[in-house]
Amino acid sequence: MAETDTGTHGGLFPEFASVDPKTWAEKVESETGQSPEDFLSGVSLEEVAIPAYLHRNALDEALHVAPDAARPPLCSAADAPANAWTLCQPLAHPDPETANEHARTAVEHGAEALALRVAPASNDPGLTLRAAGDLATVLDGVDLSETGLHLGDGIAAAGLFGLLQEVLSQRSVFLSALHGSIGVDPVAALAAGTSPAPDRAFAVADELVRASRDAPHVRAVPVDARVYHDAGASAVQELAATLGALTERLARSTDRDVPLPALLESLQVTVPVSTNYFVEIAKLRALRLLVPQVVGAFTDASNAAVDVGPADFHVFAETSRRTETVYDPYVNMLRATTEAMAAVLGGCDALSIHPYDAALRPPDAFGVRIARNTQLILEQESRFDQVSDPAAGSYYIETLTDRLAQKAWAQFQEIEAEGGLLDALRSGTLQKQIAETRRERRAAVDEREHVLVGTTHYPALDENRRDDLAHSDGPPSSNGTAVAPLPSPSLDAIQTALRDGTTLPKILASLQSGPTGIAPLPRVRVAEEIEAIRLRTEAFAEQHDGPPQVLLAPLGPPAARSARATFARNVLGVAGFAIEEPLKFESVDAVADAATEQAADVVVLCSSNDAYADLAPSLAAALADHDHDALLGIAGSPDDIDAAGHADFFVHQGLPLQETLTTLQDRLGMAMKRET
Repeated sequence: MAETDTGTHGGLFPEFASVDPKTWAEKVESETGQSPEDFLSGVSLEEVAIPAYLHRNALDEALHVAPDAARPPLCSAADAPANAWTLCQPLAHPDPETANEHARTAVEHGAEALALRVAPASNDPGLTLRAAGDLATVLDGVDLSETGLHLGDGIAAAGLFGLLQEVLSQRSVFLSALHGSIGVDPVAALAAGTSPAPDRAFAVADELVRASRDAPHVRAVPVDARVYHDAGASAVQELAATLGALTERLARSTDRDVPLPALLESLQVTVPVSTNYFVEIAKLRALRLLVPQVVGAFTDASNAAVDVGPADFHVFAETSRRTETVYDPYVNMLRATTEAMAAVLGGCDALSIHPYDAALRPPDAFGVRIARNTQLILEQESRFDQVSDPAAGSYYIETLTDRLAQKAWAQFQEIEAEGGLLDALRSGTLQKQIAETRRERRAAVDEREHVLVGTTHYPALDENRRDDLAHSDGPPSSNGTAVAPLPSPSLDAIQTALRDGTTLPKILASLQSGPTGIAPLPRVRVAEEIEAIRLRTEAFAEQHDGPPQVLLAPLGPPAARSARATFARNVLGVAGFAIEEPLKFESVDAVADAATEQAADVVVLCSSNDAYADLAPSLAAALADHDHDALLGIAGSPDDIDAAGHADFFVHQGLPLQETLTTLQDRLGMAMKRET
């Protein structure tokens, strides 16, 4: 190969003179009226401008980047340079024996820790534990000195810790042999509506810190971001609320004479990771920057500041529950893979992946295995554990990290100005902010701007739901039975109640008694409202001979008819209709013949805008001649089509999905599914 004169461009277009970034930026602004950044980027639901263009000096503008540092700014400590994380397997099957099978298999096949989810405190399927014997069954054959345990979510973890103490006593195992965490975040529990009044909630949490002194490898000061994430918060809102929760916990616990070093040594931040890949990587890295800033505002008993670095606290990542879908649930495996990659690249210390069918049913062995193997592939095949802070130095990710950190800190300051996170929750300020973001998320799904593969795009037309959605958004119920509160909000009281034969569900119900003055944040999935459309069709189909029949009618120019037929199929498939999609029709009479033969309830004409003026009235007349009563739809925007009033509805880009499909269901005589 002949050598090329590289000039000033390294071999690319040497005939053109070099243009410096400033001149180029001025040219873009003069031509477009916008700066390059404004022109080439947009603001996402995560509240940060996502840059599509970055110049080589971008890192100089990122406040957290130290170009002269000897190592990347957010990597692990010098004595642990690798990006290793703990592979954690969630346990959530309600049958203790089945959960034990999952636990044994997980430990035998690569899991290093188990996350125990208790049914009464979670909207997910969870472990049904009533007494110490149930927990003993779940953990039978598991070496607790080798396998980490992460206990429960919210206030349920306090009762679970009591059961665990009984099991350890029976096995003659000391607390000092344990490692893992106890998931009682009083602020998160208050925000979720699963906690007693604040004083009781913080008292139980502080008791756990004291009780775990004999377990130096168990983290008993969790700060749980999932409650804000699951309600639909943006990355900025999630980070700001997490900082607010950390501030509340440190301030209240130190006021109750819990030493600051003890709190920090036991600190664990639990972070859900969603499918917005690069933003989620940046979110974890921004968290590493922000937590030390909060801690720096506190002093120990000697009034000395406590220095905490970005790598000095434990980050437990978990795949997102709000991104899970009921339809085409195997796609959840792919979502979990990208979420897990983001968590690892963002520098998590431990990771838990939900089974692909967690939104549908208690997990089976297959779902649990795939969740575990996803992590094993990232670790042992992709070798993600070999590079320290792998995202460091990326213009894009470092810029996102910096912008997220700055915006989250500004919002955190607003929360503090209101009196702190609990006051922001009592006033409803945070709930309103998250509700607005949640509305925007759902609007993006409804307008098909936010893609949910298998749900809003490319639905599997032959699929029925695997199970009904039985999960509640509210706190657990006591089944109408009043439960007397414990005599004191203490672990001793919990332990005494367990030994006296009081079941764990009753203990948890008693702990949750008392007003909090806080409207709980809901637990949502992004796909819920769209999935409800298909569930309605399926309910209709069960009472009739099947779902409504849709015939697509491709006529006219090949390019237009094919593209629009595909689009109409994907949109109407969201509702679960039975769709026939011939390659083409030669005439409107052929369409009318097919519609009559197939007893089609809906016919959708797919052609070019110019052709609709003739085809729409002709097809309407042909259907009338066949005495076939069907709704006539047109694939295209009504603004661009002269259909002379012959169309009953239109299918086009940017349509409001929920309104369009529910209106179509109404016109087809589909009664709304009644809640029981």
